[in-house]
Amino acid sequence: MALTFRQLRNRVTGQVILIEAGRYGSFKNAIKKIVNYVRYNIEKYYLVHLTLTVAENVSEVPWDNLHRVLQFINQRLKRKGSDFKYVAVKEMQDRGAIHYHILCVYSKKYMFPSNDEIAKSWGLGFVKITAPKIRMKLNRIASYIGKYIGKGYDYEELNVKKSFTASQIKSLYKMGAKRIEEIIREFGKAQAEMFLCTYNKAYLVVRDVIELMGKETFGKDEKILMKHFKSDWELVRDGEGKFAPPLIVTEPF
Repeated sequence: MALTFRQLRNRVTGQVILIEAGRYGSFKNAIKKIVNYVRYNIEKYYLVHLTLTVAENVSEVPWDNLHRVLQFINQRLKRKGSDFKYVAVKEMQDRGAIHYHILCVYSKKYMFPSNDEIAKSWGLGFVKITAPKIRMKLNRIASYIGKYIGKGYDYEELNVKKSFTASQIKSLYKMGAKRIEEIIREFGKAQAEMFLCTYNKAYLVVRDVIELMGKETFGKDEKILMKHFKSDWELVRDGEGKFAPPLIVTEPF
């Protein structure tokens, strides 16, 4: 199965690039949101690479089992005053069994649950906790995930409806760092995080309160455009093709 991509053209220079779409594109966007969230919300962070394997040779495990472990870790860290974000990738072993690679990001040192505690919560097989050997800066988290956490992801090859899961992150962090900084500077961080954001637009969602049969209730939501970052890039087409690094062409098609 080929990697799905989008082709964009720069209106000014005519450069053409390919960016990943489909499952792998969504995976990379989830990583980007987590990286941006950490940059603006966690002053000092710690990383753990968690691997969960299944003892039995089964090719599918309900996601509830993974979410039970993630909820256990989240509750433990939350009680200690630590933030917790994650991205988890499903991978097939050579023997055909399923297992998971999870990158955990948290903010309180020495507070991460032990191997035995997580194994008890998991209950399906082997658990391995690894701390990255190098102290990573934010701009290296994505490459680490791609090399280690995302190994075996094989882009679109996993024939399952859902091949990864990640922490829910406020939509503001869909944007690039410069746009986030501009919105926070203009509106304040608390207000900015309430906006409904796409990659280049920020909306304020307003709910009308109406009276219906003597009771107040919410009416239709209204989106008010607060910020629009115009882009020099336009979508040329969506399609499928063999994966390659971003392609830059000096002249448009």
